[in-house]
Amino acid sequence: MQTLASFKSSVLSVCVLLVSCGSQEGARSALTGKVGAAGEIVVVCDEAVWSGAAGDTLRAIFDQPFPVLPQYEPWFDLVHLEPESFDRFWKPHRNIIVLELADRVDTQTPEVKIFKEKYAREQLYVVGKARYAAGLATALDARGPELLSAFHRIEVDRYAGLIGLSENEVIRDELGQRAGLQLTVPRDARWAKKSDDFLWIDRQLTRMKGGDNHDVQQGFFVYREPYTSDEQFSMQARLSKRNEVLKDHVPGPTPRSFMTTEMRYTPSYEEVVFNSGFAAELRGLWRIEGDYMGGPFYSLTAYDERSGELVTVEGYAYAPFFDKREYMREVEAIVRSLVWYEAPTPTPTP
Repeated sequence: MQTLASFKSSVLSVCVLLVSCGSQEGARSALTGKVGAAGEIVVVCDEAVWSGAAGDTLRAIFDQPFPVLPQYEPWFDLVHLEPESFDRFWKPHRNIIVLELADRVDTQTPEVKIFKEKYAREQLYVVGKARYAAGLATALDARGPELLSAFHRIEVDRYAGLIGLSENEVIRDELGQRAGLQLTVPRDARWAKKSDDFLWIDRQLTRMKGGDNHDVQQGFFVYREPYTSDEQFSMQARLSKRNEVLKDHVPGPTPRSFMTTEMRYTPSYEEVVFNSGFAAELRGLWRIEGDYMGGPFYSLTAYDERSGELVTVEGYAYAPFFDKREYMREVEAIVRSLVWYEAPTPTPTP
C-alpha cells in the first residue's frame, strides 16, 4: 500500500485531460441543455463499424459490470445510431461517441479525442477516427480506462449539480458544527441519528414500478477516528472499522439485527486522489445480520490534516425492486461532495 507521505508527493502529478471543443457551437452561451437518460451513451457509426472490431471494443469497455452490485448492471447502456440519423434531436445527448473509418489525411493515424460541451451543456463528446478497423479498435482499447472514468465522473458530477440546486442547508450547516465538514445532501434528507461519534442521514423515496409504489432508501454515515498509521488505509482496516461502527450504531428491523458487510462478494478497494489529498475508496455490499435486507454501499475515507483524524463518509442504497446503478451514482455524488468546514469569521463589532 502506498504511504500517506509518498501519496501526497505524487498527487500534484495526477490529472485527467479533457480537450475542449473550439468550434462556434462550443460557446457556452449558445448551448442548450443536455438530453438523454442517465447512464446512456449514444454511439454514432456505420453498421459495419458497430458490428466489427471497434464496436466489440466499446462493448468490452462499457458492458463491464458496474462494481459490486447485487446483480449485473453495465457501467453504461450503449445505443447505436447510424450517422444519417444523427440530427439536431440527438446532438444534445449527454454522452456521445462518434466513430469513423475513412481514408483521409486526418485518419492516417488512429486517434480518440474527448471533448466537453460540443452541442450541449455538461455534454461529453468523444470522436474516434482511423483508416482501418483494427487501428480504431486498438486506439479505443488504449484509452478504454480513461473513457470509462471520464463518462462515469461526469455522470456523478451531473447528479451533484442537480442536488446542489435543492440542497438541505440545515443538515449542511449542522454537519459543519458537529463534524467539521459539509455535504451537499438533497432537501428531502432527514437526520436518522446524531451522536458524538456517529452521524446518520436518511433519505426515503417512493418510486413507481409495475403499477405500484415501492420504497427506496438512501442513507449516509459520517464518523471519525484518530490517525495513527498508514495501515488504517488498508482494505482490511477499513472493513474492520466499518463493521465495528455499524454494529454499534445501525440496528436492523428485528431484535439483535444490525448492518454489516456482505463478504460473500469481494468489496472493491482503491486509493484515490480526493480534493488534492489522499483517500481510500471502498465499494461493496451491505447486509443486515439477523434479517434479509441488503444492497450496495460506497465509502470514502480521507485524512483531515486539521485534526489529525481520518474521516469516513459512506452512502448506501436499498432499492429491492429497482436497478441500483444510478442510485449509487447519486450516492457517490453526495459522498464526494465532502468539503472541510470553515467556521464563518465573526463580524467585527463597530
